[in-house]
Amino acid sequence: MQFHEKRRQQFLGESMYQQSKTYLDLAIPALEANLLENIKYPDSVTRLSMSIANDHFSRLQLEHTVGEPIASMRMELERVIAIYERAGQFLWASTNDRNEPVFTFTSLDDYCQLMQLVGLCFLLHRRDLLPRLAALQDGLDTAGKPGDGNGGTDTLYEEFMAYGLGADVRYETNYLCCSKPYEALFHAITETSPAAALKEIDRFLKRWYKDLAGTGWHDSHKPNEGGDQGGYYGYWSFEAGAAVMLMNIEDDSSLYQYLYYPKDLVAWSRAHAGLSTNDDDASNAIRLRVLGGEACLKEGFWFTPARVNSRQHFKQGEVMPVVGGDYGATIWQWDGQQ
Repeated sequence: MQFHEKRRQQFLGESMYQQSKTYLDLAIPALEANLLENIKYPDSVTRLSMSIANDHFSRLQLEHTVGEPIASMRMELERVIAIYERAGQFLWASTNDRNEPVFTFTSLDDYCQLMQLVGLCFLLHRRDLLPRLAALQDGLDTAGKPGDGNGGTDTLYEEFMAYGLGADVRYETNYLCCSKPYEALFHAITETSPAAALKEIDRFLKRWYKDLAGTGWHDSHKPNEGGDQGGYYGYWSFEAGAAVMLMNIEDDSSLYQYLYYPKDLVAWSRAHAGLSTNDDDASNAIRLRVLGGEACLKEGFWFTPARVNSRQHFKQGEVMPVVGGDYGATIWQWDGQQ
């Protein structure tokens, strides 16, 4: 299949893809090394760990945009959330405040990213990851007093979480932190009929790209003043696709006009409706693999072909070491014998 036939958005050319992929492949290990060098400086570590997590999320989006199989995103999404969890640990240690959210609700960039991650949890049948996302945002509510914790900060976030975790464990609120363009999406997932919900989702998508003009990734497919291109990983409203699934909208073809509507993901999600959150994919073909220098995806025993007798235990979020020698890249693999 030719590149232009495989890609899911026409803005991504083959040269741009290779440049973006190369950048991420080099940037992530470099940031990990920088993080280790600055481990004694909490503010620097917090900033670097968030940059690493954002780059991992960008790589997930890039691979989806270029046309990689959707099933592989299920494990990659868990990897991304695990790396945000590590960033959260650094953030809370730096601020000495466990109620500091990893994604700032009033930041348009952060809010958009949070909604995308939530949407992917639904579309990829990984609702098991929603409690981990909630832990990044909710903070602590041990005293049950006003001001403790962040539950109820945003109504759209709470509506999505109520669908995934149950309304009885979520919070009531009428406040929407980013009304543009998300007000229409809130109306969509609180409608009582699929037809009414579809109308609101269409209204949401009609304004989605324009109203997100203040984000750092907006117009990243266009050359900069120097004529260079870079930083474009795809434009995706995963949250719109999740709303279509949650509202039981059977015919979403009217939304195909929007480039950023993830129609392939929605179709895949429907086709794999019975997929368990414990399955790697429909054929159980995915293996956990982590490149040396990146964060451990899951606590347990791992091994690498780059070293004899390499089996060892790592904690989630711990940086997997790079093994020296002539073998090449250090790729850690999950040991099925735990």
